[in-house]
Amino acid sequence: MSTTVKVFIVLNLLLALAVFWITAVWYATGEHWKRRWHEDTTVLGQEMTALRNAHAKESYDKVVAEAAQAKSASLLNEKKAENDKLTAEIDSLTNSIDEQKVTISKQMTELSAAREENAALATTLEMTRQRNSELTHIAQVARAVAFQLNVKLAEVEDDYNNATTELQKRDETLADKDKTLKTQEAMLAQVRTNHPEIWNLLNNEAGAAFIQGVVAAVRVNPQGQQDLVMISIGKDEGLSEGLEFIVFRANQYIVKVRVERVMNDMAACRVIPSTWNTAGHKIQQGDMAQNRL
Repeated sequence: MSTTVKVFIVLNLLLALAVFWITAVWYATGEHWKRRWHEDTTVLGQEMTALRNAHAKESYDKVVAEAAQAKSASLLNEKKAENDKLTAEIDSLTNSIDEQKVTISKQMTELSAAREENAALATTLEMTRQRNSELTHIAQVARAVAFQLNVKLAEVEDDYNNATTELQKRDETLADKDKTLKTQEAMLAQVRTNHPEIWNLLNNEAGAAFIQGVVAAVRVNPQGQQDLVMISIGKDEGLSEGLEFIVFRANQYIVKVRVERVMNDMAACRVIPSTWNTAGHKIQQGDMAQNRL
């Protein structure tokens, strides 16, 4: 048997099977078409009712959604306007912040300079306080010195008053002595005229010259006592060893000294211990020294 025959046989078998299946389906459909039509129309009516209800609901939902959309659009527009306003405010605030940053930077620079100036002022203030403390101390010392000077001035005024009184007394005494001196000179003139031998004798006794000098230096011995005095006169004034001098200050007697060594313009004198004054006065540079009062 050839292949073509075999294929033909198979095709016939398949066609027979297809016709059988179509016939069976047609028979089943033809038998139940009324019942199925009724069922299908019932189901279709129910589906149409459901679709109408769904369409009505969708329409309502659409209206509600459109209203919500319109409301949302209005709100969106308001929010956009508010957003634009806020954006403008943010931009303004950003610019203000930038300006504030510039101002703060400038103020920080000024603050740094102010701090440096405060540090310099603090240093100056501390120096001023130290200077004020020193000046206060100086003022206290000055007050103490002024008080001492006032006391000393009062003492000097008292001494001046006493000296003035004493000077007045001495002026009175000097006037009396001038009178006496004139009387004595008159008497001496009579002695010189009437008794020349007595005049010559008196003239020889009073021939010792008056010598006066100034204390130039004072030496203190190891026991703390003044024992050697240098006076500003020497051989040029006719000074000789052994001559005694009276050391005094103003009208205050101090002590007697004896010449031990004579130089051309200076003389070294030894203090005579037994002649010290009773008031406790000591020799000072600048005191006067003379051989007789």
